[in-house]
Amino acid sequence: MGRILFVSLKLAFAMVCVGASLILGAQWLGVMPDHTQEVMHLRHALSETVAINASSHVRKQQWIDLQTTLQTLVDRDPDLLSIGVRTDLGGLRARTKIHEQLWTSRDLEDSGTDIIEVPISLNRQPWGTLELTFRQPELSLWAQALNMPVFRLLLFFSLAGLVAYTAFIMRVLKIFNNTQVVQDRVRQALDTLTEGLLVLDDAGRIVLANSAFAKIVGRRQDDLEGVRASGLSWVEADIVDGNYPWSMAINESVPQTERILRYQLDNGPQRIFSANAAPLGKKRGQRGALATFRDVTHLEEHRAELERMLGLLRNNRDEVRRKNRELEILATQDALTGCLNRRSFFEAFESLWTESQALGTKLSCVMIDIDHFKLVNDTYGHNSGDEVLRRVAQKIREIFKGRGRVCRYGGEEFCAVLPQFGLEEAIALAEKARIAISDIRLLDPAELRLTVSVGVSELRFTPVDTQDLIHQADRALYVAKREGRNRIVCYNYAFSSESEEEEVQSEPEERIEIPYPAVTALVSALSYRDANTAEHSRRVADICTRIGCEILEPAEVYVLEIAALLHDIGKIGVPDEILLKPSSLTGDEWELMGRHDRIGVEIITSAFDCPPLSEIIFNHHAFYDGSKGGSHLPKGDEIPLGARLLSIADSYDAMVSDRIYRKGRSHEEAIKELKRCAGTQFDPELVELFEKTINSSSPVFAGGAFSIRKQTAIQIGYQVERLAKAVTEQDIAELKSLASDLGAIARSSSIEEIAEAAEKIESEAGSEELQWLALFRDTHELMDLCRATQSDFLRKTLECEADQVNK
Repeated sequence: MGRILFVSLKLAFAMVCVGASLILGAQWLGVMPDHTQEVMHLRHALSETVAINASSHVRKQQWIDLQTTLQTLVDRDPDLLSIGVRTDLGGLRARTKIHEQLWTSRDLEDSGTDIIEVPISLNRQPWGTLELTFRQPELSLWAQALNMPVFRLLLFFSLAGLVAYTAFIMRVLKIFNNTQVVQDRVRQALDTLTEGLLVLDDAGRIVLANSAFAKIVGRRQDDLEGVRASGLSWVEADIVDGNYPWSMAINESVPQTERILRYQLDNGPQRIFSANAAPLGKKRGQRGALATFRDVTHLEEHRAELERMLGLLRNNRDEVRRKNRELEILATQDALTGCLNRRSFFEAFESLWTESQALGTKLSCVMIDIDHFKLVNDTYGHNSGDEVLRRVAQKIREIFKGRGRVCRYGGEEFCAVLPQFGLEEAIALAEKARIAISDIRLLDPAELRLTVSVGVSELRFTPVDTQDLIHQADRALYVAKREGRNRIVCYNYAFSSESEEEEVQSEPEERIEIPYPAVTALVSALSYRDANTAEHSRRVADICTRIGCEILEPAEVYVLEIAALLHDIGKIGVPDEILLKPSSLTGDEWELMGRHDRIGVEIITSAFDCPPLSEIIFNHHAFYDGSKGGSHLPKGDEIPLGARLLSIADSYDAMVSDRIYRKGRSHEEAIKELKRCAGTQFDPELVELFEKTINSSSPVFAGGAFSIRKQTAIQIGYQVERLAKAVTEQDIAELKSLASDLGAIARSSSIEEIAEAAEKIESEAGSEELQWLALFRDTHELMDLCRATQSDFLRKTLECEADQVNK
């Protein structure tokens, strides 16, 4: 028994010796790497790992983090002397302390250093090189002996006799893959990385997992080794046909970058990783992969939140755009009849006129007047009169729909422009409207029968502008009324020569030419400077038009309306600290504000060659009795009629409108004040007409703060729509500008919530550390506020119209 044991021990000893001889021979013959080669291979593996990590930092421009990581690796590995990251242009973007000195002396024989260079690529394009210097390995006595030729020769003959046995042993022993041997210092170096890292063999099993990856997935490092990486709790929806990034790197030897994978943790939530994988080794059985995992959960959640907020912003923008269209309709229509108001009609008419002149196409104008409408009001009351206006307007809009534009031109007058319509076609359409109106029946009074008189003109009568074409149709309308009403009359050149006493008033000696686009441009400029003043001017123009239609010719009403729109245009030249002052003005400030009249007259005189227009604006502050306003101004009936009307309308709207420092007066209080000043400041006959006209017809304008919000709601809507576009396109400069303008508009109209929200967005957009998510949220809140403002205005408008109908 002991002999057998002794023989077994000898055999075991012999096998150990043979194994040792085999290893030494393999090292000498190059069959298996010696210690130096093993160290070099591990150093190359470490270099590849550092290169992958460095490329990730370079991609994110995280130079400080990269510098810190490199220095940490050098400090932890005594054999690693320095690391540097150099671009293809030769510049060092990151390096450890003595890298430049070591790299410069790398070619010297006594430098005692080994160097490794690893290329770095970004987006599959060469970017630079990772440079590493290592301390040369120290040779042991045995290694020095192996370097002696005599010793090697003796060793060779010793091993030659064991070749057969060695061959047998090699078939029994498995050659370990060098990737399976990982030194502790390499593990320590990889554990310093903040990103998760796996070293995998050719079967996809984990050879090494650094501490960062183990911490992320909530498992111990030792428990992960030997486990297939694909067997971890990855969300299968992210994987197509089992093509994990490391599997593709091993099988196809192609690096995989920025693959998004989700990992299901045991406690419920998911983590999102950006995975990169690079192949290791080329020989069959010695392949593997190096995979890194960057936790992008916060970034992906942030991106998802950004997309959600962008979706909300787009929905809000669409809703604001829809309400803008509603406000456009509200701003361009007559509230009682639903037809275009005069200003919107003139703008459309000018555009159609320009197009017709450029293309040589037809263009007709139709004037329609309800016969004996004053008698309807006097007999059946103004409520019935309003119902007549609504029903007649409805018929006209139905017949002219899709063919032209219709506006309520005066009290009971309607005007239509028909592009592409010749005279005969316009007459036929007007006849259809006349018959349809005659068929209207009211429930109360049931006996009422309606008729209309119609005048028609067309470009063949060579009008010089839009006002001339309207004037021609208006002349034809007067002839229709004179000849018995309830008929259509076409304009004739002979009308212009008839005397005022016999038939129709003759054309004025001076041609009144006021291009409406220029008027619109000036009103827009005033609106941009002071929205409240511009809206006041629009309301005054509405009042002047309603009263002027009672006593003036259409051409004179047109001039009066323009004068009312532009009577405060001189305020463009008033300093903001006075123009936009939220409290009462001082005496000196009133004196400076008073200069705006002179500025306005200068603007009007230089912009329009129209003396009647300039005279109205110049004289509208003249007192009827001449007691105030200056000796240079006329008094009594010497004051132009348009100026006397404008003075009353301007004063009335100023009294009923709210101001920041006071509440507007009621209609009754304002009328009482006008009557008190009749004979001194105002023409008493016109005050009486004003009271009768305003009291006898449903208001087509809103007074007080409500009317201020009309223009404000429209401006806010357009500003917010443009602001939403700017923030979704991430146009910072446009966003700041729009937020500033919106804040100013809201502040001037005392809408503090919108003003503060807009100013907050302006501040955030100008911040050096811009937070898009916060900016999107604040923009969303601002749009909600603006949408609520628009909805409130539209609701009140509908309520106001409903009250008018009920009354």
